[in-house]
Amino acid sequence: MAEAQLFVSQDEFICSVCLDTLTDPVTIPCGHNFCLKCLTDCWDYSQEFFCPQCRENFSTRPALRRNNLLNEVIKKLKKTTLISPLSQNYAGPEDVELMEEHEKNFTAVIRCIEEAHKKLTEKIREQEKREMEKAEGVMERLEKEIEELKRREAELKELSETKDHLHFLQVRVTLHRESGQTGVPVTHSQISSLVFFSLLSDFCPLTLDINTAHRELRLSEGNKKVTFKGTKAKYPDHPDRFDCWYQVLCREALTGTRCYWEVEGSGDFMRIGVACKGLSRKGWGNKCGLGYNNKSWCLLWSDSQYSVRYNNQHTVISAPYSPRIGVYLDWPAGSLSFYSVSHTMTLLHRFNTSFTEPLYPGFCVDPHCGGPSLQNEFTVNV
Repeated sequence: MAEAQLFVSQDEFICSVCLDTLTDPVTIPCGHNFCLKCLTDCWDYSQEFFCPQCRENFSTRPALRRNNLLNEVIKKLKKTTLISPLSQNYAGPEDVELMEEHEKNFTAVIRCIEEAHKKLTEKIREQEKREMEKAEGVMERLEKEIEELKRREAELKELSETKDHLHFLQVRVTLHRESGQTGVPVTHSQISSLVFFSLLSDFCPLTLDINTAHRELRLSEGNKKVTFKGTKAKYPDHPDRFDCWYQVLCREALTGTRCYWEVEGSGDFMRIGVACKGLSRKGWGNKCGLGYNNKSWCLLWSDSQYSVRYNNQHTVISAPYSPRIGVYLDWPAGSLSFYSVSHTMTLLHRFNTSFTEPLYPGFCVDPHCGGPSLQNEFTVNV
């Protein structure tokens, strides 16, 4: 009797997405009901929040909670057979119309999902395209920079093999300046004052080797300075020590590279050069003196003039005196250059040969070349 008096339309308990009886029913803000899983799957796939039945859009995803009351009603109605599977209940014209309406709603939902998926795919492709264009731009810039570096390297290599090392240094300055300030030319009048800065990349810190110093020479300032004192120091015996020539070598062995260093001298005599390790250390013979044998090369300042010496061959150079001398060793190219350093750099002489072993910078302070009271000293600038 109770069943006869209860008038309920089964359509009220149908999910318009799956077209079946509601399972775990949820009610959204517009008032329509759906299966929890159907609505969750729909929103997860489309990433848009709308009612599949009335098409109302929500700005944020509504929180979904099961409609317990509706769920209990559905359970009780199922027990009274008032609700049964669709295949057993949709038989009349009204049922067919209802099914067609649900099918339209379901088709609309699918269409919305497809459109949302299409839009999402387009956004992803656009983002990928922008990222690809950005990456291509970065790669293009890197390729240009690499080509420019290769060009500069090739030019420097070509110049490094030339005999004119001053020109090589000048071009290095120009390239360095252009790389830092594109479009700013370096004029000829600026070159000589800029050469010094280009040499800094090849600057070699040197330290005098006390084990080679003659006993009447004193090292100071962290073994950067040597001075003749006229009294013998209590240096220990050492096979590398000069016992007659007032000379000292540096500890650094220079080989296979380019090196630049500077020397400041005072007095009327100085000898600056490089020597092979096999340079003899004992006695007054030419085999020990810088420039007097085939194992050493040197620049001299004596009798108010410059000269160079190698293998006891003496060549006079006409140039004004400068207390600061720059030495540039290009070991791979077999070149040893001496420069007068003041407000400009002037090439005094260049030895061109073939080096076969490491070279040690060396200095000679000879008190007998300028009178008995003369003291000579040199400072190796780091």
